[in-house]
Amino acid sequence: MFDRGIPRPEIEVGVRTSLASVEDLLRRATVRSRDNDSVVASATELIAEDLLALSGRDPAAHGDPWYCYHSSSSFAAVAAHRVAHALLGLRSGVEEPGRRDRLIACAARRISEDAKVRTGVEIHPAACIGRRIVVDHGWGTVIGEHTRIGDDCYFLQNVVLGSRNIGRQCAQGKRRHPTVGDRVVIAGDVYVFGAVTIGDDCFLEAGARITEDVPGGTRVRVVAKLQLTEHTSTPRSVAVLSP
Repeated sequence: MFDRGIPRPEIEVGVRTSLASVEDLLRRATVRSRDNDSVVASATELIAEDLLALSGRDPAAHGDPWYCYHSSSSFAAVAAHRVAHALLGLRSGVEEPGRRDRLIACAARRISEDAKVRTGVEIHPAACIGRRIVVDHGWGTVIGEHTRIGDDCYFLQNVVLGSRNIGRQCAQGKRRHPTVGDRVVIAGDVYVFGAVTIGDDCFLEAGARITEDVPGGTRVRVVAKLQLTEHTSTPRSVAVLSP
């Protein structure tokens, strides 16, 4: 699958560089070299698929994976998430995490936080994202801890998949964030809040606000907005904006 210009060796180096940035935590967690190798292998495979999806679906990419890998900060955020999420897979999975699990979780979170600073995209390491995700433009996008996203989805900028419980603890094990199906397209400035489900093949147009389930195959549009224009020397004007 790498005969179309996907720079697999460079992807592997990038994954190892991400792991090296948290080497202090991984060493304290006694993560073995073979565990590191498993993270590199799984993350590299997913990143390569994501890169092929971005270069094939974004018109500005002109079908060039190498260009996307070396220039797209939004893609860098996705790649960082693949590494962070793979790291979390090294935890023991017990309900009460011990020292090793906490160190691994800290390492994964540090990778995601560094990516947020560099790219403007925040993806919690525990978010489960399917194959061939595209985050285009990306800035302001937030994907919460319990979010589940299917395969072949495409997101634009300022997409928030968040919780409705701000500043409050939920019951242990209760889902707080959305589930998004396969082949879902989410345009810019779309907020989806709570443990709602967006079905397969949905299209959420720009500016949508979602707080309830959306059946598969649905297109959600914002039909009109009011724009108020005020100035001290003129009467207020009201315009209806239709997308």
